[in-house]
Amino acid sequence: MDADLQEPTMTLTRREALTLTAAAFAGPAACRSTGEAVAQTVESQPAAVPAALPDRASFSLGDTVYLNAGSQHPFSKQARTSVDAYLRHRETHAPDDGYELNSDAAIEKFARLVNADPEEITWVQSTTAGEQMIVRSLGLPERGAKVVTDTLHFFGSFPLYGELERQGCEVAWVEARDGRISVEDMDRAITPGTKLVSLSLVSTINGFEHDLKAVCDLAHSRGALVYADIIHAAGCVPVDLHASGVDFAACASYKWLMGDFGLGFLYVRKSAMEHLTRTNYGYYGISQFSTHMYPFDAPGEDLMEYEFADTASGWFALGTHSHTVIAQLNASLDYILDLGVETIQAHAQTLTARLKQGLHSQGFTLMTPEDARTPIVTALYEDAYKRLAPAMKERGIVTTLSRNRFRPTVSVFNTTDDIDAFLEAVGTA
Repeated sequence: MDADLQEPTMTLTRREALTLTAAAFAGPAACRSTGEAVAQTVESQPAAVPAALPDRASFSLGDTVYLNAGSQHPFSKQARTSVDAYLRHRETHAPDDGYELNSDAAIEKFARLVNADPEEITWVQSTTAGEQMIVRSLGLPERGAKVVTDTLHFFGSFPLYGELERQGCEVAWVEARDGRISVEDMDRAITPGTKLVSLSLVSTINGFEHDLKAVCDLAHSRGALVYADIIHAAGCVPVDLHASGVDFAACASYKWLMGDFGLGFLYVRKSAMEHLTRTNYGYYGISQFSTHMYPFDAPGEDLMEYEFADTASGWFALGTHSHTVIAQLNASLDYILDLGVETIQAHAQTLTARLKQGLHSQGFTLMTPEDARTPIVTALYEDAYKRLAPAMKERGIVTTLSRNRFRPTVSVFNTTDDIDAFLEAVGTA
């Protein structure tokens, strides 16, 4: 392996690059340990796909009525088993335990879920981190550059676009009407010369879902690129990144992907990479690497030689990330892919239809469009947290209560009894 490090024209996979980089810094002992390890992929424990939803058997919720998957999804038993296997390995580091995390498998599974190529996907700390990486790599803020976003985009991103505006960008805000962002309003906002259109495919506010292909077609016809936050879509509604034409997308994993905080995915369409300027220089992105500074190195004019891969990882991968979440995702993504997003969505729609009807009949005004096909239902209610929190706690219901609205969100484990318990707890408006 030391000899391989001196070959400047070698081409490496991501895993090989990481191994060789670590060896260059850790020395020959590390190389020997790596070489002697038994390589055997340890995948998540196989689990029977439920014959029908709801599936409460795969989760450990007990008597809790959990209507909060849109904030953080409970761990499944399968994911817990996969994490436990990883933690046992980390406790002992036995040289013959045969454990391999296989982070590439999780990337490949996510790529399948959203119809992308694995080379277009890389790890990212969070949705927000991914969005800001894209913004910076497009050269923003740039004085005079135009950006279009909307008021149903993630509110945590509002300061980003506020700062772009302060620093000289023109930011056009498309406002919601009747809980929707209309294609006609986007059409008026996306003028020739627009650099970026940024949106949430499914809104965290009320579950509205953009017609992403229609927006991308409009944007591309006027020279603009499109970024989509897909955290409230991936795993619960069908997502086809290639068919939509979207240029960039990001999501964390702790919602309907059934992962945890601190790790998610960034998508970069291959043809969009030509529009990027490199602003990230992570060693996880290298495809070629050699040194000319250590004992027995081959001579060279420079201290080192390296190249970045022309992939999403080459552009945006930095350094280490959470292996625990990768172990969890290898199980969770298997579960989602085996069950099928269409099945998950159909189950959710049965529950949200009951929620919408019940809330209407109890006098609440919904922010969620009646025809929304997402697992989010939001209702207006002044002083919602103050007025509803005690009743929810008393009845063992966990959901999102905000200052002037509440937002139950459903997943694979929820039942019609959960919906009825919630409707009884909120009472009348």
